[in-house]
Amino acid sequence: MKALTDRTAGVLQVGFVIAVVGLAVFVSAAMKPGERPNRSRSTDEAVPVAVFEPVEAAYRPVIALNGVVESRTLTDVIPQVGGRVIEVSPAFRPGAEVAAGTALFAIEAADYELAVERTLAEISAAESQLALLEAQAAAERRVWAQQSPNRPITDLIAKVPEIAAAKARIRAAIAARRAAELSLERTVVRAPNDVRVLSTTLDVGQVVNPNMAVGRVFAIGSLEIGVPVSASDLARIGDNSDVRIHARGAQTPIKGFVARTSAALDARTRLAKLFVGSESADRLTLGEFVEVEIAGQQTSDAMRIPASALTSRDRTWVVDDGKLAAREIEVLGREGDEALVRSFDVGAGVVPVPPANARTGLTVRVQNGDGIDVTAPAVAAEG
Repeated sequence: MKALTDRTAGVLQVGFVIAVVGLAVFVSAAMKPGERPNRSRSTDEAVPVAVFEPVEAAYRPVIALNGVVESRTLTDVIPQVGGRVIEVSPAFRPGAEVAAGTALFAIEAADYELAVERTLAEISAAESQLALLEAQAAAERRVWAQQSPNRPITDLIAKVPEIAAAKARIRAAIAARRAAELSLERTVVRAPNDVRVLSTTLDVGQVVNPNMAVGRVFAIGSLEIGVPVSASDLARIGDNSDVRIHARGAQTPIKGFVARTSAALDARTRLAKLFVGSESADRLTLGEFVEVEIAGQQTSDAMRIPASALTSRDRTWVVDDGKLAAREIEVLGREGDEALVRSFDVGAGVVPVPPANARTGLTVRVQNGDGIDVTAPAVAAEG
């Protein structure tokens, strides 16, 4: 009886395993999708695309660049004479604009006035000495004429060397007077041209020495803008190009001009540098960043295409003989949602929105804006 019971349990276990396996196979078969017809698009099936036919037009690019306002020179204010400062102009302060010829500061002039007086006294003494020598020489000539009428008087007796030396002393005294007057004039330091003050360390009572820098200024007319520019942009800028400068706080653009181009490329960026000047340099601030718009050379063989048609910086797709073809193009500029490019072979039209699987040789059919085919698929034509 026990053996029969064990045999029955074994049969039940085997049956249970078979039932579980069968159920698993049934469920798997039920979940497997049935055989369906292959509806995937074959490689030869045409992909619908829209095209755009650009028209050639003249175009003058506007090249937008950024630059920094610079000064051709920075001038240290250095007195040429020394002394105690007795006056400093209120205009000689950082940020102030000073007109040409305006006094910046004054040095005590008493010593230099005395020097002028000394030279005047030296001139008077030298002139008196000359007059005395000339009178003595005249007397010697009269005596010589009476005693030796047939012989010429010698230079030594006629005091020719002494008279020449006295005249030389007069000339030296006059030169000393001029130097003293020049030093006196230099006790008042004036702006050499229209300048803007960068810094100053001067105040009343300070004693300055010759060739000691007491401030720094720059000429307003020396302001210009240094603009880094690539070789491609530089090639599009012509002679006498119109330039507009957009400065901080300026309500209207400042008219400018291209003054010159750097003689060498920047060692770090490998970019050239344009120097842009302006007749309204007083509206610029040294060191500020500005935007510069430069009108480029006009070209008559340009096209406008949607910016979305560019799949990279210089690549777009066209339809050529019912298939997609890539075109390498030269982009001249952008205006809003359009790109201005050099004229190129557009085939049957430019594809403004290329398909996701775009590739060279992909068969396409052209549709209009309503999704209606305007050309027959290439495979149909072959059939």
